[in-house]
Amino acid sequence: MRPDLFIPAAERSGLIDQLGLRIAELALRAAAHWGDTGLALNISPIQLKNPFLVANLAEVMQRNRFSPSRLTIEVTEGVLISDPEQAQKTFDALREMGVKIALDDFGCGYASIGALRKFGFDRLKIDRSLVSDLEADENASAVLKATISLANALNVAVTAEGIETETQAAFAKLSGCDELQGYHFSRPVTASEIAARYFPQLRPADRVA
Repeated sequence: MRPDLFIPAAERSGLIDQLGLRIAELALRAAAHWGDTGLALNISPIQLKNPFLVANLAEVMQRNRFSPSRLTIEVTEGVLISDPEQAQKTFDALREMGVKIALDDFGCGYASIGALRKFGFDRLKIDRSLVSDLEADENASAVLKATISLANALNVAVTAEGIETETQAAFAKLSGCDELQGYHFSRPVTASEIAARYFPQLRPADRVA
């Protein structure tokens, strides 16, 4: 089942906090053996309202001996609208631990320049909708360049999502994106597949989340 289907269901049923914490546990347990490789976790607006979120994440990191400097929390624009004060408090607490904050799916909602400056994101992830039409629509390339220029002006690192072709990858890189993400590089894989591909020196027991 796709995340855009089961995550709303978990939010409506009140299970998103338990699900999110379980995902964090499994992801950090696996990535703890991957050297200094960073890890990104998506957090929903509802999770961000949980006053115990930061303490829970700190406990998971400590239990798995995972350095906070390797962790990036990804949030969508919804958190800036639903409860901006709580979002700011949570971001501040996470940053005090050394965790980075990224704004995911930028360009498909209504986040303003003022919001980008206020929350001080460490990374901006450009939504795939700004990438998918690059090869067919000249306006799409202009919008992508303008978005990247905005992020650069704010000294925010940029990731382009939804890269599916070499042409898209080359254009995004030349336009100023320092990270690219999409099926052009890999389909989703399991933690054990990542370990086997990039960390073959690990014991089999350390490759499984």
